[in-house]
Parts: sequence; structure tokens; C-alpha cells
Amino acid sequence: MNAPLMKHNPAFLTPEQLRSSFVVRKRDLDIVLQYICDSTGPSNQHVLVLGSRGMGKTTLVRMLADTVTRDPELGARWYPLLFGEESYTVSSIGELWLEAIMHLGDQTGDAQWQALHDELRAERDDDRLCARALARLVGFAEEQGKRILLIVENLHMLLDEQMSKKDAWSLRHTLQNEPRILLLATATSRFGAIVDEDQALYEMFATYALEPLDLAECRALWEAVGGVEASERRVRPMQILTGGNPRLLGILASFAAKTSLRHLMENLTQLVDDNTDYFKSHLESLPATERKVYVMLADLWAPSTAREVAEAARMEVNQASALLHRLVGRGAVVEEGQGRRLRYRLSERLYNIYHLLRRRGAGAARVRAVVDFMIHLYEGDGLVGLLGRIAEEAKELGPENRRDHFDVMEGILRRVRDSKLRSIIVESLVFRLDVLSWPDVSASLSVALERLLRRENKQFMKEVDLRANELGLAKEAIALMELKRYGDAGAVLERMADIEVSRRVDGVPSAEASIDAYLVAERPHDAERCVRRWLASMAKDPKLAEQLVRVLGCLDPEEQTRLLREYEQMAAAGERWAWVAVAVARLFQKDWSGIIQAFDEARCHRIANPFISAMAWVGAMTSQSGVEITTWQHERQRELVPAFPWAGRMLAASKDPMARISGALLLGALSGLWDEAFPVVEQILTSEEDTRKAAGNLCVLLIEAAAAGQVDRALTLLEGSPVRPSFELFIVAFRQIARQPVHAPPEVLEVVSDLVRLIDQRRGEREKESAKEAHAAPGRPNPKDVSKRRRAGKGRAGAEN
Repeated sequence: MNAPLMKHNPAFLTPEQLRSSFVVRKRDLDIVLQYICDSTGPSNQHVLVLGSRGMGKTTLVRMLADTVTRDPELGARWYPLLFGEESYTVSSIGELWLEAIMHLGDQTGDAQWQALHDELRAERDDDRLCARALARLVGFAEEQGKRILLIVENLHMLLDEQMSKKDAWSLRHTLQNEPRILLLATATSRFGAIVDEDQALYEMFATYALEPLDLAECRALWEAVGGVEASERRVRPMQILTGGNPRLLGILASFAAKTSLRHLMENLTQLVDDNTDYFKSHLESLPATERKVYVMLADLWAPSTAREVAEAARMEVNQASALLHRLVGRGAVVEEGQGRRLRYRLSERLYNIYHLLRRRGAGAARVRAVVDFMIHLYEGDGLVGLLGRIAEEAKELGPENRRDHFDVMEGILRRVRDSKLRSIIVESLVFRLDVLSWPDVSASLSVALERLLRRENKQFMKEVDLRANELGLAKEAIALMELKRYGDAGAVLERMADIEVSRRVDGVPSAEASIDAYLVAERPHDAERCVRRWLASMAKDPKLAEQLVRVLGCLDPEEQTRLLREYEQMAAAGERWAWVAVAVARLFQKDWSGIIQAFDEARCHRIANPFISAMAWVGAMTSQSGVEITTWQHERQRELVPAFPWAGRMLAASKDPMARISGALLLGALSGLWDEAFPVVEQILTSEEDTRKAAGNLCVLLIEAAAAGQVDRALTLLEGSPVRPSFELFIVAFRQIARQPVHAPPEVLEVVSDLVRLIDQRRGEREKESAKEAHAAPGRPNPKDVSKRRRAGKGRAGAEN
């Protein structure tokens, strides 16, 4: 964008610069312009544009004047005559029209109007001045064959502070009776002369209020001023900070473009100073108790709990919470999070800056404001680059001028939570920019950098040691395995698993290897000890629960019972993870109701282990469980959805073909694990008796497979099956879908066409379900899954087997 940013004086812009800088308020322009277009009769609709300082009133009316001038039709009917943004020399109605004569001379460049202005200025009688000046204005309109569009800013100052009530009535008389003058005015808010019934200009204007910029408008202005593209996610904090005020947003965007710390530091103070009246009026409009809470929240700066606000305001939590709720209702405060994580912050964060600067002075508060702005605006590499530019800027300054730069660097270092990003920043400041070598570097920044550097070095060396140790242990474990010293290898692999647990490695691959080694060495108690220890820190890991099943299966019944009692005692003592072990141990007792009870206990303690969920689900299908399966499933559907694969594997391992095909449905249709589902189907199809028993669910699974795009694989499976004749209809249907040659009697093709339509219908349903899941909240199950689970989970007998 070529036009410079004019924070306070858009009148300084040339018409070309004004047009190029006008990127928002276009809808507002169209609406106000329509009032002008509609004024064609014997009287005009005068317009008053309302908006607080910086909302774009001046830019809007000047852009409107430019639009009228350039439009052939409007330009033939109207002559825009613009006053300055302030008219301090106007104190009477005569001086108002005299001011119009002066601006007419400036706009036309005609010396006669300047001479007339000088002549009229000598007139001491205001009534005669009013009559003569107004007559010449109307005469000009007649000569031009146009109406005058008189644009006057800050009308509230003229009528409430500078002109008398008599003058106001005189103005009303002119506006009502002179069709050759239309007044387009601006004001910061509604004022007495237009809202009081006994005032002269009551109901004289159509008022149009400028609202704060919405997110799309903020983004457009940000990109125009900053000269770079910006995502809505990046601009949203700036919308919050400025409250959608174009002037304030332009200042911040201008800083983002120039990346000058001094520029922002200076502007923040000026910005607050320019808007003090706005901030004060906003604050003074609140009731006293709400105002106190509002100010305390501003003082806290960061999003805060009701308790934190109550302590700062020296009041009870319940009272503070109620007052915060009222402020939220007013739109002055917004909520973040929910439950125990509920926090409150000001809706217009710029007030935080105003409050800190007004209450605590400009030094530390101004730095704090800049840091907050930068953390909001820049992320990742952008923040690293910004700090680099701030440091480079500081290099060009003398020691007395870069104290703020050091404070901002330190503030950002303290605010960054991402350890990797912080490491990159420290490395950049210390090694690339060599900040610590600057003779005048602040002591606090130096201490912060050195402390973080030691921490990063310590963490780096720890990671190096862990990786080296892990590599050495791996070589040692391989050597021991080759010597068939499986017990010793298990101990080494156990140490590797401990390292993986500390590093939060997904799946902890060494854990399974350690357990395998201990079991091969016939040391199941060591394997159980390992699983127990790892479960204590990773109770939600389904693979560890599955490993515990393997381990307990290697022990005799007495040991299984003894360990169950230990697990139950630990669970009763408050060790939440132990409920997972209790559920696994009760499996060997075939205590299905006990498994369900352990699952519910784990659920209450927020331990959602999919393997245990699957065990409880399978157990709920048995006759011994004593539960109503449909209700039980519905009440626990959130925990059951992640358990689909695990329950599918459990059912697929059953001896009963009905249970096995139900497991295949869970694996394939509901989990998408067709590589695990098809071998189960293939095994069932080798037996005519199993195929007959599972025929109903087999047909369901084949339809689901075709709808999921598994036609070729299902066709290959059926064509190579010994029970192929029983599935001839599916083979023909799958051949049609796969566009392969088909030879079948007409009556068969007729039935097949119905089957193909059913598959197409199911495919469409799956696509709709996928689209709905994509828009659903994370972790929320699809309601249709409930009915599928009922179908996949049919048959208590199968579950029992």
C-alpha cells in the first residue's frame, strides 16, 4: 500500500492516497451514501455519523466526498464542502457560515471567495454576518446548479460547547427550509442538542453508528497497513487488543510492518493518551462494585480465576464471581475455559495497557504491554526473527537508549512456554547475536540468559546421555539374547523401557521385549513386576494391560488370586492405576460383573484404558454380567468407541463363529482395520458349519466391506472359498461393482441389482457419517455407532466363549 498511515489526520492524504488506504468501512460508506442519493425532494435528510475516536469517521466522510465528486451522476447534483476536523474559531451561527465561505475559497482556489471571507470577517453583527454568508453560499449552489453537501466534524463540540441555543435554532431553521444545503456531520456519541426533546436539533438527523471492525475487516486493514498476509488466527488477538478500533489497529499493524521497538514503545503511550477520554467514560459507566472488580482484573493482566480476583479486590469469592458474571453479561469481560480452569479477562485488552500506564507509570508497564503484544502477534520462527531484529536495532543505539530493548527481550524469554522455542531463542541471542558480550547488557537479562543456557545445556546433555545409554543397552541386550541369557536380557531391556517411559516414547517398544525375555526365561514374576511399575505411570496404555494378561496367564491360579488381592488392596488405598490390574486379574476368575465394576471404578477415576473397556464390554454381553446390554452400552459409549479394535480382537479370538464375525465387524466396519478383519472372515469361510452359524453377520460384514471400498479383496476371498456357492449373489454383485465380466441368469441379476443398490446406499451413509464425525467434537462418538455396536455385539453365548 502506497498511502502512509495517518493516525489522526486523514485530511493530509491526497485523494489517491485516501482511496488506496480505504480498505474497510465500505459497507458503511454505501449506507451513508444512500442517504445522500435519496435526498432529491424539497427537503434533505441530514445525517449524523457516530463513533468514538479512531473509529474512522473522518476517513469515511472524506471518502464519501471523494466518491460524490468522482461519480458523474452524484457529482452533477452535489458539491461537497468539507470543514476541518476541528472548528475552534466557530462560536456563532454567523461564524459557522463564515467558516463555510473560507473552505469554499480553499476548495475552489477562487480569490473572490477569500476576499469575501476577509470582508465578512469585519462584520461585527452576527445576524447580518449569518444572512450575508448564507446568502452567498446559496448563491454559489444556484450558480453551480448543485446542492451543497456540507461536511462538519465534531458537531457535538460546536452545539454543546461553542454555540448558543439561539444559534442552534437558527441552524435548525436553515436545515429545514433550505433544500440547497444538506448537513453531513460527525460526533463521538449522541449529545444533548440532538437527544433532548426541548433542544433545537431533536430528530433532525438520521444517525448512523460506526461499529467496531469485525474479524474480516481487521484482517483486511492489517494486511493493507502491514503489507503482509495474515491469518485470522493471528489477527484475532489484535482485534481483542484494540476492540476493533481502526486507528489503534493501524498503529499496531504499522509497527508489525516496521518492526521498530522504539516506534511501538512511543506509540503505545501516545495511543493510550489519545484514548483516555474513551477509557475513562467506559470505566465510569460501570457501577462502583463492578468497576472495582474490572480494575482489579486489569491489574492482574493475565486471565484469572474468580478466587484470584476476589483476593485482589479484598472480597468474598462468591461476590467476585457474581460481579464477574455481570461484567460478562455487559460484554466488558470474557470467559476462557470451563470448570476449574475457568478464567476471566477484559474483552478489550488495550484497557490493560491504559490501566497499567495510568496507575503505575510508563516504565515497566509499557514494557509489559509490548511483551504481551508480541507474544500474541508472533509465533515460532516469527518470534525468533523479531527478537533478532530488536537486538539488531539495539546495536544501532547508544547504551542510554536500549534499556527497553533488554527489558523486552527478558520479558519475552520469561513468557515463552514452549521449551524448544525457548531454546532456539536463547541460542540466537547468545551465539548468533552475542548479547552477553555487550558491555551494557542489563544484569537481569544476563542472569536470565545464563540460567536458561545452563538449563538447556543440562537438558541437552541429559538427552545425549540417555540416547547413548539406550544405544549401549540395546547392543548389550542383543548380545545376551544371542547367548540365550534371556533373564539378563530382560533386565537390560527393562532399563531401556524405563528410559523410554521417562522420554514419553509412544508405545514403549522395549517394554514388550523385556516381558518377552522374562517369560522365555520363565521369570513371570519379574515380568509382572515390570508391568505393574509401568502401569503406575501409564495406566491408560492398552498394550500394557494386554501384556498383563499374557503375564498372569503364565502363573498358576493361586498366584493369580494372590496378585488379585494385592491389586484390590492398592486400588482401595487410592492407587488409581490398580483398577486396570484388578480388571485383568478378575478375567482369570471369570468374574464378569467384577470386571465391569473395576472398569466403572477406573472410569470414575478418569482412567480410560481401551483394553479394559473392551474387556468390560465383552463381559457385559455375557449372561453372568447381569446388565442390560443396550442401556449399558449407551451410558458408556464415550469410553467404548476407542475400545472397538480391542473388543474386536477379543471376540475374534473366540471359538464361537458368531463372536468371531462380530469381532471382525468391529475391526473392519467400525475401526477400519480390514487387514485384521479379513483373516477372521477367511477362517470362518473354511467351515460350512461356521459359515452357516454366522451367515447373517457375514452378509452384514460383506456389505460394509464393499461400502468401505474393499470390493476387490472381498471378491478374492469369496471366489477362493470352499463355500463359494452360498455367496454367488455377492460374487456377482462385487463383479459388477468392480466392472468385471458378469454371466448370470436374469433372475439372479435382478436380485443382484437390489444388493448393489443396498451397497451404494450404505456407501452414501458412511460418507455422511464421516462428514458428520469430521465436524463433531473430538472424542464424541457418533450416535449411529450405538446401533452398530448392538449388531456387532449380538450373542451372549459367543461372548462367553
